[in-house]
Amino acid sequence: MLTSRRLQHFLAAMEQRSLLKAAESVNLSQPALSKSISVLEEEYGVKFFERHPRGLVPTAFGHAMEFHARRILLDFEQSKQDISTLASGSAGKVRIGSGLAFISYAEKAMVQLEEKYSGADFAVITDYAEGLRHALIENRIDIYVGMVNQLVEDENFETTLVAEDKILGLCHKSHPFANRHVSIDDLKNHDWVAPERSEVARTALESFFFSKQSPFPRFRVVTNNPDILGTYVRDKQMLSLSPEGSVGDFTRYDLTWFQIKDFDYVRKIGVVRRKNVIAPPLVEIYKHLLIQIIEDAFAQLSVIRD
Repeated sequence: MLTSRRLQHFLAAMEQRSLLKAAESVNLSQPALSKSISVLEEEYGVKFFERHPRGLVPTAFGHAMEFHARRILLDFEQSKQDISTLASGSAGKVRIGSGLAFISYAEKAMVQLEEKYSGADFAVITDYAEGLRHALIENRIDIYVGMVNQLVEDENFETTLVAEDKILGLCHKSHPFANRHVSIDDLKNHDWVAPERSEVARTALESFFFSKQSPFPRFRVVTNNPDILGTYVRDKQMLSLSPEGSVGDFTRYDLTWFQIKDFDYVRKIGVVRRKNVIAPPLVEIYKHLLIQIIEDAFAQLSVIRD
């Protein structure tokens, strides 16, 4: 029978790669730990470890099981916390992940939820899309708001599309490109501040240059920090990228938009949860508040006036 204790025994063996050390880490005798792991292997009908004189070597089944074991134990611990929270009289807890550009929306939804449920507790992390995706998979958060271009078709998630906006160029308001439509040829010999290569907007820009058989932009500074980006674009007259809905975040640096002709990449904004996981009522209420706040914010958005 699968139990949390048996999974803990398995993970101890995965981490220590030695029955003796694993047994010591969970306060069991070595024979008892070996028996526990054998029972788990019999239940699944596969071997999770190859036993060698020098220790344990995980099989492919063992590596696959490790991912699920960690998530099951996280779910188990979360269930204990949720029950304890309810027993103490709290309304419950919402664990939120947010892209940096959306933290103000997440905060507004928290404030609105607190007005209705004063006993609500929150845990909030900020990260980029890939980091938030992993946080959901590992059950470290209940919900996230951010860029969802790569998650819309992912069957592991329930994604609610809320808004879309364009990816624009970003420059200082004194730059010749300010509030203009420019060609790819106009961009030659300009230095850029860019996100990391894993970020979708940068990948889209590089793909655009590749499709036009044009040399890639010269990325002088690579950062996901908005303050560094704003400073270099302002002080060094560099170029950068920004979603349309985030251009206003850089007004304190006197930055504005420009649009690259034929570069039509669109950022999809959404709220994401793990599929086939029953959401606590408080999470569902928070989700609806968050969606309404984002929809209202983007309803009037139009940085570019044709």
